[in-house]
Amino acid sequence: MRGTKSIRYVSLACLLTLFGSIVLSGCTVNSNDRVPTPNMGVNPYRVNTGFLLRNAVERGTLRIATERDYPPFSYRGTGGILTGFDVEIAEEVARHMELKAEFVETEWENLLPGLTEGKYDAVFNQIEDRPDRRALYDFSVAYLSSTPVLLVHSSGKAQIRAFSDIKGKRVGLNPTGIYKDMAKRYGAEAVPIKYISDAANKLANGDLDAVISDQLSVTNLKQQFPEMPVAAAESADRVSEISAAFVKGNPDLVAAVDNALATMQQDGTYLTIWNKYFGDAPISYKGIHDRKVK
Repeated sequence: MRGTKSIRYVSLACLLTLFGSIVLSGCTVNSNDRVPTPNMGVNPYRVNTGFLLRNAVERGTLRIATERDYPPFSYRGTGGILTGFDVEIAEEVARHMELKAEFVETEWENLLPGLTEGKYDAVFNQIEDRPDRRALYDFSVAYLSSTPVLLVHSSGKAQIRAFSDIKGKRVGLNPTGIYKDMAKRYGAEAVPIKYISDAANKLANGDLDAVISDQLSVTNLKQQFPEMPVAAAESADRVSEISAAFVKGNPDLVAAVDNALATMQQDGTYLTIWNKYFGDAPISYKGIHDRKVK
């Protein structure tokens, strides 16, 4: 009987110890159990993933890659401060997650590979969500959409009214986008020019016959330089949906960013940034709720 009684005492002691541990753990704030913000609507630790969101919460920062050299989306503004539409959207996403945006600047060709190498948590830099990229990366909901446009001199002296008219013409374009392929398809002479402002100036001066760029860059250009004698002649039959990109295996981080973007749409933060760069032109894309549901 003594053996049985001793066993009971030991079992009771174990239960009390276990209960005490549970109570204490319930009263102690554990950073690994913390949800960054109620706006996220998800528990970032309920899914076994690559732990990028957990690490971000523990650091207090969301590491975001950007090209830094692609206005109006990411560039060095007044005083050399990093700014742009994508930069401000990323900053607000981090703030809505109760994190600080920590930007990592790199070249365009290194943006996505850097995700795989673990150099940062996300890329906000005009990355199009495409099926071929989804084999290696995950994407947030689209935070804007755009389409290629043909920019011509507003005088019409080049007699270019459509993409079909640029055969043999000198067409300025950013060589890192899809525009080089478009120029080749229509038989144009592609002239690599990184910045749309430079290309538009050459077009206005007669050094180019046309420019291929994206609709939003053209909208921003006209907002900054309304008197520049250039106009959009035709929009391509192609819509690009732009999203934040992530390395695969972090659905909690993707969900957190998606929820932050949705909250930004609801509280007006998104529209404030949108109007700053693109105004309220009729061709402007009004927000992520207008996007095509995937």
